[in-house]
Amino acid sequence: MYDLANQFFALNVISLYFVRWLTLEKQAPEIFYSISFGISTIFVAASAPILGTISDLTSRRRPFLVFLTLLSIVFTMLLGMGNLLLALIFFIIANYGCQAAVVFYNAMMVNIAPKDKVGLISGLGKMFGYSGAIIALYLIKPVVIRSGYQAAFLPTGILFLLFSLPCMLFIKDRKPQGKIELLSFLKKEKIQQIFMTLKETAFGAHRFPGLLDFLKASFFGLCAVNAVILFMSVYASKVFGMNESEVINLITFSTFFAIFGSIFSGFISDYLGAKCCLAIVFILWGLCFLTGAFAGSFFLYWVIGAVVGVALGATWVVSRALAIRLVPEERMGEIFGLFNLVGYLAAIVGGFVWGLTVLFFSSFGEWGYRMTLLCQIPFMALGFIFLMRIPSKGKGDGSLLPNP
Repeated sequence: MYDLANQFFALNVISLYFVRWLTLEKQAPEIFYSISFGISTIFVAASAPILGTISDLTSRRRPFLVFLTLLSIVFTMLLGMGNLLLALIFFIIANYGCQAAVVFYNAMMVNIAPKDKVGLISGLGKMFGYSGAIIALYLIKPVVIRSGYQAAFLPTGILFLLFSLPCMLFIKDRKPQGKIELLSFLKKEKIQQIFMTLKETAFGAHRFPGLLDFLKASFFGLCAVNAVILFMSVYASKVFGMNESEVINLITFSTFFAIFGSIFSGFISDYLGAKCCLAIVFILWGLCFLTGAFAGSFFLYWVIGAVVGVALGATWVVSRALAIRLVPEERMGEIFGLFNLVGYLAAIVGGFVWGLTVLFFSSFGEWGYRMTLLCQIPFMALGFIFLMRIPSKGKGDGSLLPNP
């Protein structure tokens, strides 16, 4: 249910209506949205590992999840109120709360499922998440048509709150170590402890077999995946001449297959192991890039869209399951903070490389975009290589304990 709730913000605010309200209704330059999104992402990237470490040291993750989620909900409801500058500030806060809360949501998965079932539970969560994207699209669209983009923010916040309540109310921390006293973490010795713990995890990854290779594999794989997420609609228009309505239909079509990929990959991950399943996902992505670059049939692109949906749904499910199996439970918040940091860096690098490649091949017209898509294959190949270096321990890839 939380995955579903999170998608109301991801689709209605980040992808659709806030940016349209800014640029179309308020006539603000698009760079304003880019800067505000970048600022919030930098704050998340900088703070998530630190907050994750604090949550591990206290064995308390639920308070962080609840606070950050409510922070996002409140400022989502306030979007569109006041002047343009105030709206941008509210968006920075709302997006920060939403993205940072995911770190603790992921880490709390160990509270509700044994390690041999995290693939299934992760798959169920992402299945509901992609369902939420479709629900968000069709619930809010009539409101926007009737009352404009600004009318989308209040109901989006309400729906975000409604569907996140089950998680915030009923999922508890396991064996919390007393109360969280945040002021105590401002003391010099506590700050030193936090950064020593982060340093030990980031630079002493050898203590957790496969962790460093997992982060490298995730970075290169997500560079390509994030680039496709950002520019899939542009590629469809430039290469296949799809209009806006056809692009929306394609995204909806792919999302249905992402739902299937989410739940099916959860079963496969628990049966074959997360590492093996993620290797299959990387191969699927490579095949999508290859066929998408040379496809000449409009029908074939819809087939590719279905496979992309399956691969996209599986990517986050299996990555999340593999991360949980690589580290002990008491380091989950810290590791997911680092994993999210890798994801944010990959989004920046992937989008930047795509833009540079399109610019470099701009003289080739349509084929410039096709060659840009082909250039995503090396990212997947590098990710696959690092993935294969992760040690396996039988079904489920084992529960890898740190070396002494």
